[in-house]
Amino acid sequence: MASPADPNADLLSMLQATAAVGGPTSNADLLAQLNADPEPDPLADVEYTGDLATDSTAELDALARGFRERTAREDERFRLATDSEFWFVLCFKSREEKDAFLHAARLFHLGDKYLDGRAAASALGVDLTEPDTREEE
Repeated sequence: MASPADPNADLLSMLQATAAVGGPTSNADLLAQLNADPEPDPLADVEYTGDLATDSTAELDALARGFRERTAREDERFRLATDSEFWFVLCFKSREEKDAFLHAARLFHLGDKYLDGRAAASALGVDLTEPDTREEE
């Protein structure tokens, strides 16, 4: 008798893919993904009448609205993820200088190219308890 499929297999695969693509992921990031609200059910508000044509049209309209809303959420996520105000660059004359800096700052364990800013702040003792998400005026 085969064991039942793991109900979390899809979620675990997503998390593993995120970690593999984005480099080391912090426990806080993984916990946020695990506790994130699920995508809303686009058919939740469909009121069924019993008429196949009417109900099919209502379902298609709801699905189209769901896709548009998901696209809007994804567009906003992409805008935030690629906003240049969220990152900066340090440049050195050589790889050796860069590595020496990362080791001296005790940041090398976070990576040698792209570092999680919050993890680096924590390693350097910088308090970022409340992120400032206000737009500059």
